[in-house]
Amino acid sequence: MTFSPRYRALVYASLLASFLVVVWGGIVRVTGSGLGCPDWPLCHGQFLPSLDPATRIEWTHRFLAIVSGLTVAAMVAWTFVAYRSDRRALVLAVAVAVLYPLQAVLGAITVVLELPPEWVTVHLANAELLLAALTILGVVVRWPASLPARASGWTWLAIAAVVGTFVLLVSGAYVRGADATAACPGWPFCGAQVDLPSTGAPAIAMLHRYIAAIVGLLVVAACVEAWRHRRDAPGLGPLGIATAAIFLAQVAIGAANPLTRFSPWALGAHPAVASLLWCSVVGLAAVAWRPVSRQGALVRDLIALTKPAIMSLLLLTALGGMFLAAHGIPPFGILAATLIGGAAASGGAASLNHYFDRDIDERMRRTRHRPLPAHRVSNGVAVWWGIALNVIAFIVLAVFANLLAATLALTGTVFYILVYTVWLKRSTAQNIVIGGAAGAIPPLVGWAAITGSLDLSAWLLFAIVFFWTPAHFWALALLIRDDYERAGVPMLPVVRGDEATAWNILAYAASLLPLTLLLFIIGGLGYLYLAAAIILGALFIGYAFRLLRGGAIRRRAMARAVYLYSLLYLALLFVAIMVDSTLRL
Repeated sequence: MTFSPRYRALVYASLLASFLVVVWGGIVRVTGSGLGCPDWPLCHGQFLPSLDPATRIEWTHRFLAIVSGLTVAAMVAWTFVAYRSDRRALVLAVAVAVLYPLQAVLGAITVVLELPPEWVTVHLANAELLLAALTILGVVVRWPASLPARASGWTWLAIAAVVGTFVLLVSGAYVRGADATAACPGWPFCGAQVDLPSTGAPAIAMLHRYIAAIVGLLVVAACVEAWRHRRDAPGLGPLGIATAAIFLAQVAIGAANPLTRFSPWALGAHPAVASLLWCSVVGLAAVAWRPVSRQGALVRDLIALTKPAIMSLLLLTALGGMFLAAHGIPPFGILAATLIGGAAASGGAASLNHYFDRDIDERMRRTRHRPLPAHRVSNGVAVWWGIALNVIAFIVLAVFANLLAATLALTGTVFYILVYTVWLKRSTAQNIVIGGAAGAIPPLVGWAAITGSLDLSAWLLFAIVFFWTPAHFWALALLIRDDYERAGVPMLPVVRGDEATAWNILAYAASLLPLTLLLFIIGGLGYLYLAAAIILGALFIGYAFRLLRGGAIRRRAMARAVYLYSLLYLALLFVAIMVDSTLRL
């Protein structure tokens, strides 16, 4: 696909604006201005506060974030309107649309908790992922058809350099967050002695240097290979040279920090050039990547087996349960363990679902290109991948959260596979009503991880997702009714028709409003959540009513609208729970 010059310019502007936000965030950290605005989203309770130096620096960071957000929003909207047929651009735009608001939420959490090093690190890591998505999109719009057709093993070196650079960035953020920047006054060793520190801030600072040395070898090797293969793809040679030059500059600036006694210019330049190096390495890997590589295809298929889009929504509901149970921001360790364990449980259940549904998937146009029906992955790989992920999930949750959370996650997998996939899906039109209970378990896992028990508020979260699921899934079933009929799956539109399905969607959408209001009364949530629940619920009912009144001609278009809005509804409702629990408005 050919991208218009104005669209390319907007993509580049979005990348530049986001890069400036990250660079200015480094200045905020270096100058110790992170609490220059101690509240969020306002600054000292005002939009334009008195501008002492620390406040001015932090306020400028937030202003740049607003400008960047508007630019990114315009780019995402343009992509959806004009370039949604280009799968690469659409996927990257969706990633940006998720990462940018998440960045704002993480920024709020970091300020509210007064800059704990773990959250500072997560905040920067998400910012770098956003830059990576925008960088890859920049490569796509600059060279839309330049990816070479043949496979090449060295591209994995470029991917390794990307992973290593990300780890290096995260470790650097942790060094700053842990106040270990000046712990080692010498270079390349920590001090005059060659002995390596093993504890405390010096050990943290030196670990960052060890990582830098290892990653440096990967980056240099990738740059050398990029130059050797510069004729394989446009831009490969210049990107290799630029990446090598930026890396050498970063090493020099890193050395200048202790050698100049951590002068302000060196402290500020180090994170800025690190982000520039990250963008360059990501761009190099994006240009070098061969989509037909057998290893790359296997990795993509293993990821596809986990159904990452569904996983992300399930994890969001688990987060909502955690924030509500904690009455604010959960402890970082438990939060990380729950997300990792929840992702593994969800991915494992999805992989097993692929195995048991492989015969149905072969007969449906929507699913016939999945890894198993397309015979790209063997049945045994899918089964063992699913089992392994569930074992990992149980161990992580049992060790780092508690046994109840681990048991609930495993119960969700067993119910999803045995009750829904194997039994209900093939035998009754009410399959998703009962089987939807599996998708409603993640909020219980999140709640149990925090409290070690379940109470009425947790079960209300379960009920909200439980009653949301039929309305959401039946809208999809209306869209692909012919597929289900061909595959012999007794979905409601196939068994009872479109109008009966539309009535049922309206009934379940309407049931969500009293449930969400009951959570406001019992769960101790504030007016921000109340407003979100009323507005989102009313819109959901409105969409469902339009589906019912739309008639046979417009029903498919309205079913698509209901399906897409249902996704937005659940995501925004649980974001509102998280924000309200944190800010207590």
